[in-house]
Amino acid sequence: MPTQFVPEDRPVVQPNDVRNRVWIFGTPVSHSVAPAMFDIVFPALGLPSFKYGTSDCPDMAETSSWQTLRKEPYFLGSCVTMPLKLAVMPHLDYLTPQAQAIGSVNTTYWRKNESGTLQHAGTNLDTAGVGNSLLSALSGSASPFPAETARSFAAGVGAALMIGGGGATRAAIYAMHQLGLSPIFLVNRDEEETSAIVKQFSDWDLRPIESVEAAKSALSALEKEGTRLVAGVGAIPSIEPVTEAEKRVYEIAKTLFEHPYDSSQAKAQPEGFLPLPNRPVHLEMAYKPRMTLIRKIADDRNWETICGVEVVLEGCFEQAYLWTGKVVDLPTREAARKLLRDM
Repeated sequence: MPTQFVPEDRPVVQPNDVRNRVWIFGTPVSHSVAPAMFDIVFPALGLPSFKYGTSDCPDMAETSSWQTLRKEPYFLGSCVTMPLKLAVMPHLDYLTPQAQAIGSVNTTYWRKNESGTLQHAGTNLDTAGVGNSLLSALSGSASPFPAETARSFAAGVGAALMIGGGGATRAAIYAMHQLGLSPIFLVNRDEEETSAIVKQFSDWDLRPIESVEAAKSALSALEKEGTRLVAGVGAIPSIEPVTEAEKRVYEIAKTLFEHPYDSSQAKAQPEGFLPLPNRPVHLEMAYKPRMTLIRKIADDRNWETICGVEVVLEGCFEQAYLWTGKVVDLPTREAARKLLRDM
């Protein structure tokens, strides 16, 4: 079932296929919850012999576990985490548009090109994790989304807030852009980091906010444009701010979260597009603790907030589709959610 984050039809695997092993590579990975999740997902998809393992892999040397295992006939694909998200890219035959745009890969899989040649491909499914989590809250529909679910806002309707400047920030910006959110306000302690992001996505309307006064001006301009701030994503650790730059991030965030929101007077949206939500939605990519500092600020100001475990879950469900061509059904998703909540 193609989506805006996995736009290609995937071949459906069979229970007796030779390619039936997946690993997460990086370091450290022994703590990963993914193997336990896929112990639920694979059998539910009718694939009890398919397995998900962990492999400590600090680099892409020819003798590394990733380089060795990917040559095996049973290798179905991989999840790659730090420090391999950039290092893996030159070793792949094909990169999806989102992997190219974001500049990193966290999932690899096999695909055939137009001539039928088998390629080892890479993509970044943090985009799906963020996008599907936000879309679920904004649309009121749980994934897997019904065909009639609108997938984006019409132009000029919804703006977004992005807090952070690392690799996860790029994936979140890509996801919000796919949801039709524009402009996207950028709040970050490092101006050079922010400038690099703006340059990377130069065709999109990204607006850095560097002070509380600038935030107030930006919100005033947004009102004049007739656009509402409807969504946000946080991608910074939940640590008490110490430096002036860190404190400034929190003060700007408070100003943006406190901005009055009223969807009752909004004009009707074109058919096929998302309506304005009853209240804005904020997603935290960090989830240790579950109620992060930024999430609490948003929650206290009447934003609907989403825990970062949803990003992990939604990313895994999209990986399952990439690797197997099968869509994880709602009951299985709920079982995986319960597992993660209980861990």
